[in-house]
Parts: sequence; structure tokens; C-alpha cells
Amino acid sequence: MEDIYSKKENTFFLSGDAYVFSVCTVDNIMYEEHTHKFVEMVYMLRGKCVHTIDGVDYPVGHGDLVIINYNQTHSIRGDVGGEYVNILIKPEYINKSLANKENAFELLNLSEFESFRKILDENQRKVSFAGEERNQIERIIRLIMDELNQKQPGYELAVRSQMNLLIIMIFRQMSFKFETHFDGISDKLLTYISANCAQRLTLSGVAQMCAYNSSYFSRIFKMHTGMNFTAYLRNIRIEKAEKLLLSTDNKIQEIMYDVGYTDPTRFFEDFKSLKGMSPLKYRKSKK
Repeated sequence: MEDIYSKKENTFFLSGDAYVFSVCTVDNIMYEEHTHKFVEMVYMLRGKCVHTIDGVDYPVGHGDLVIINYNQTHSIRGDVGGEYVNILIKPEYINKSLANKENAFELLNLSEFESFRKILDENQRKVSFAGEERNQIERIIRLIMDELNQKQPGYELAVRSQMNLLIIMIFRQMSFKFETHFDGISDKLLTYISANCAQRLTLSGVAQMCAYNSSYFSRIFKMHTGMNFTAYLRNIRIEKAEKLLLSTDNKIQEIMYDVGYTDPTRFFEDFKSLKGMSPLKYRKSKK
């Protein structure tokens, strides 16, 4: 690490270039507590380790990435045979206007990342990728490393483009609608769908709220809930209808509208499919 870091009073400085990408394979990951004058992102390719950032432990494995900001205390301890990608960035690499900033999230003030400003959880230090997302982020890392190693004409532009894509993927995972409880689909999002099921909710509309395209959102939604968006919304609506049938004397048509249905035929078909009988028979049988 001598060619990457210079050290003074247990504070590391990035020597030379405004960015460094390195793949590190070590027999034993162990770095004592330190701080540094750059943003560090560590992506785990193999093995497990624990990052301690400002006294808080963050266990990581394959597909996990941690972000260490300026002047945060940081130490690492890990397994034999661990392999990770170390990404060190000076702010001026992103934009010259950030040269004197000491916060990784100042780049949210740049127009390219403005859409993330209101939905990003800046206190989140660990980001997890799984499935196709993990494959994609590792493809980006490999492309960056290839460009840096081969240094073909235009490689700096290629690296910057891939770096922007990497940051976007990280920001998407850090957005408050996609926290880590379901490794992608958050409790907050599912609560929002339940609370607003009487509204006209569509796959494309919810995907847009979460800054994803419809096809990608559909895949990860099914992966984490076990059903597609339409089936999930149907189940939520019928469960609410069931509760209203048993807890109120409201007319069935009123209940239908209260849970988001406008087509009586569809409502009766969905209810019977899930509950085994019509809404009226269900109410009578339970009461």
C-alpha cells in the first residue's frame, strides 16, 4: 500500500492521482484505526470482514460495499483469503468545484445527481448488492480496472463514465425507499403500498418513485416478495376488504371502492379466488 498512501499521525493521504482503484487479495485483513483525507469505498469480492467506522461495526461479505467519508475513524479486521476492491477518490475527481469539500455527499449539489438529493440516506454506510445488481456492479468494476490497466485512448473519459454509473447504482441502493431490510425492497415501500392501495397504483408509477425502470423494478420486486406487483397489490386489497367486511357494516360496493377496485366483477373474482367464496357469503359465514 506504500504506492497508494502516505501517512502522517495515523492519517492517510492519497498520493498523486485523484482516484485509485485496486483489487486487494490478502491472507488476513487487518488495518488499525485511522482516518484519511479522501473518500474510500470498499467492495467485498470474496470472504468476510468487519469495518468499524466511527465506533460502529459493519460486517460485510460478497456484494457488500461500505463508504468511509473524510476524517471518519476506520479500521478493518477480516477472514483469511478475503478479496476486496478499494476505491479511493479525491473530490476534485468528480468535479473541480468540490476540491475543497470534506463530505462525499457534496456531489449531490451537482446537477447530475440532483434527483437523489431528497431520497438519499446519508447516514447509511453499508450498501448491499445481490443477484443481477451484484453482477452489474462487478462488471462496472472490471471495466474500470481494464481501462486503467490498458490506458487506451480515451480511457480517462471511459473511467469517469463508468464511475458515474457506479455512483448512481450506489445512490439507488442508499435511497430511503430501498433500505436494506429486504436487500432492495424496503419496509417503507411496502407500507406505502398498503396505506395507498385504494389509490390508482401502477407498476410504472411506483418504479418511477423509486428511480428505477419498470422492468428492473418488476424483477427485484418479485425476487423479494415472491410475487409480481399486480398479485401483491391484489392480495393487499383483498386482505383489507376482508377486514372491512368483518369490522364494519358497510355495503360491499363501498368496501370495493375503499380498497381500490372500480370493477365489481374483478373484485368478486379476486375475492373468491383468495378466500374461496363471495364477499357476501364470507361475511355471513364469519358473523
